[in-house]
Amino acid sequence: MGDSAVPAGRLVFWTPSAPASAWADDPRAPALVHEHHVRAAAARGPRHVDPAWVGVSFGVGRAGPDRVASAFSAWLRGYEHLRSKLVPAPDRCVRRTLPASAVTLRRQDVGVFADGASVRRQIEAFFDRSVSPLGWPQVAFATVEDAAGVTVFAGADHGVVDGYTLAMIPGQIRGRLAGRAEDVPGPTFLDFGAEERSLAHRLPAGPERADHWRTLLRGAHGQTPAFPLPLGASEAPHTQCSTYRRLLDGPAAARFAATSRAGGGTTAAGLLACLALAAAEVAGERHLSVVNLANTRPDRWRTAPGWFVGLHPVRIPAAAGAGFADTIAFAAAELRRHRPGPGSSLPHISRMLRREIHPRFVVSYLDVRRVPGAPPQQEDVMLRSRIHGPAEVYVWLTRSDRGVHLSARFPDTAVARANVGRFVVAAAHAAARVADGHRADAVPMPA
Repeated sequence: MGDSAVPAGRLVFWTPSAPASAWADDPRAPALVHEHHVRAAAARGPRHVDPAWVGVSFGVGRAGPDRVASAFSAWLRGYEHLRSKLVPAPDRCVRRTLPASAVTLRRQDVGVFADGASVRRQIEAFFDRSVSPLGWPQVAFATVEDAAGVTVFAGADHGVVDGYTLAMIPGQIRGRLAGRAEDVPGPTFLDFGAEERSLAHRLPAGPERADHWRTLLRGAHGQTPAFPLPLGASEAPHTQCSTYRRLLDGPAAARFAATSRAGGGTTAAGLLACLALAAAEVAGERHLSVVNLANTRPDRWRTAPGWFVGLHPVRIPAAAGAGFADTIAFAAAELRRHRPGPGSSLPHISRMLRREIHPRFVVSYLDVRRVPGAPPQQEDVMLRSRIHGPAEVYVWLTRSDRGVHLSARFPDTAVARANVGRFVVAAAHAAARVADGHRADAVPMPA
């Protein structure tokens, strides 16, 4: 949760529970990425699994505990993949699922706290011990009540939710509190596993997709691309820290999007172009090489919560002296060439290349204005656990009505803090110049 603002007040934990006798075997095959996530956690062992939860916090106004419990229960019962689990076995993962009627909520009144920092530590510790890839539940809630009303904190294992899912949760819970308890139509994430495997098996057998990845790996001496500046960290797991910055406010984001369209790209392509210009400015790089995360939901699963994320190799030329107009053209071409779809999950790519892939520099773009259902509100904040990781940098770019925001995690070293900070500032300046109409400005030569 980093240093995100958390109110002081009355703290309550809400943990889903169910009787052991209610679990039943479920023959549906798991999604490849979820199976990989669970098996990797099982291989490390339960005592060596770092917290890997993500979450969201949001206000719901004044709501009594009975109404809150009813809303949480109805929401959990409406999504079967949140009342299901994968049990790792020697050669496969066995799915077990609960009927909706078996799910109840256990309430724990923790107490009243006078400062938000203490509340934040309590919630982080609660999610750390309550939400795991191994076992169930894989989602839990905390609420904080103060004079302004109730703030909800939802934490979930990353194996069952992605960024789109997190962005949908506040509107869905608010809808339940308002009495809009509609049935969830269409197939679920549990139905997606078999469909994904079938789609992946029908992919063309040509070498083009593998060649894109092999080109990216060759450029990084056989590994995935690294962040373009030193991080002061080894490949051993290291404490990660975070940074956050608003790149563009709402009006500036609209101008940026218009300029990107005029250059033949999207906002996502324009932001990748700005990252490429930043890499050229601060590191003298001639290319931005990253692993790009993309939403891969087929249309039938547009409203389904789950983890629908694909990985795509991206390499954008941006030598010193390049301008935005040329760079976005390259970025747009890369995104068109690597459209999200089946066969882009991490385990599928590893199988295709016959080697394990470990992303080291990753960029993700999410437009929450396009999330199905009620749009997120200004106070809604996405959260993630504190983790340990190797020398890797993840950058999340989010577009909302409030503008474009950048969040990143990286090794907690003085070198990484300085160099990631330089990179983020350069990207922010590039985006601001585009929004202000300086489309043709070239990247300065590095000192």
